[in-house]
Amino acid sequence: MARPPATALNVDPLLLGLVVLAVAAWFWVVRRSAESPSGSRRLALGAAVALLIAIWISPLATLAQHYLLAAHLIQVLILMGPVPALLLLSLPRNAGIAPRSVPLPLRLAVHPIVAIIAVNAGFIVWHLTPAYDAALGSWWLYDLMQATLLLVSLLFWWPIVTPCSPPARALTGFGKLGYIVLATIPQTLGGLLVALAGHVLYPAYGSGPQLVGVDALTDQQIAGASIALVSKIALFAAFWVVFMNLLSTGSDGREDDGGGGGGGGSSPRLDAPRPRPSGLPRWLDDVGDGRTTDEPLPRPVRVPVGSGSRPA
Repeated sequence: MARPPATALNVDPLLLGLVVLAVAAWFWVVRRSAESPSGSRRLALGAAVALLIAIWISPLATLAQHYLLAAHLIQVLILMGPVPALLLLSLPRNAGIAPRSVPLPLRLAVHPIVAIIAVNAGFIVWHLTPAYDAALGSWWLYDLMQATLLLVSLLFWWPIVTPCSPPARALTGFGKLGYIVLATIPQTLGGLLVALAGHVLYPAYGSGPQLVGVDALTDQQIAGASIALVSKIALFAAFWVVFMNLLSTGSDGREDDGGGGGGGGSSPRLDAPRPRPSGLPRWLDDVGDGRTTDEPLPRPVRVPVGSGSRPA
């Protein structure tokens, strides 16, 4: 496949179609939702779309597919880190979708164990030498790799962000912290293997022209260091948000698994059944539930007829 100029835009119709599909899916979910999207959610969607255009359409995409492995790893780190997190954050909490109404395969796909295996398997399999060399030689196969990595990344970030209605068994705040820490281990090992390899893993990069005086092996070492270090930025940001949420709420990290959705630890559900002693006045129930009510007026004292003194 002929190499385009390093500064050329990557006007790829398939990747452009995926960007449009992501925006269309967001509008479909918003139309089903009972709440209007806030400014912050619109901003998250806009940031995700801007990042997708930057990594799929800009010259970075050309460098990644034809010249530099380091450019490809930067592309993948953005694709698997901030992009899926922002897409999920842009979704409304109340999307009008009950967790139990979601098909079982989809609920299993976002289970933390399945999601963390899928994201690491997708990254590793696509970057084995035969698979990645084939992708470098075929634009549609390279696009398929990009779409696959975005999909498995959405599955991975779902248990952390828990958009819309959370799954039937949402992670607790402490569970999210462990989930994030566990996810960093395969990336660190993979990055070290790439950086410390004594030979060029992908000959397609080695046969191309050198840019800014960087040979293929040095480019590979930079890419490996990017996997081991730079990939932690998005995960560390998520870890920090969950950790600070646990400190601010002061809870034990248990998450509401009802329809409210949301971040780390949360308060007990307001609609949970709470037994009341019998015989209590109704206004005491209102005060206990946090509802304000007018103080009950004292009843007038009724004097029985015939009691007391009579006028002379």
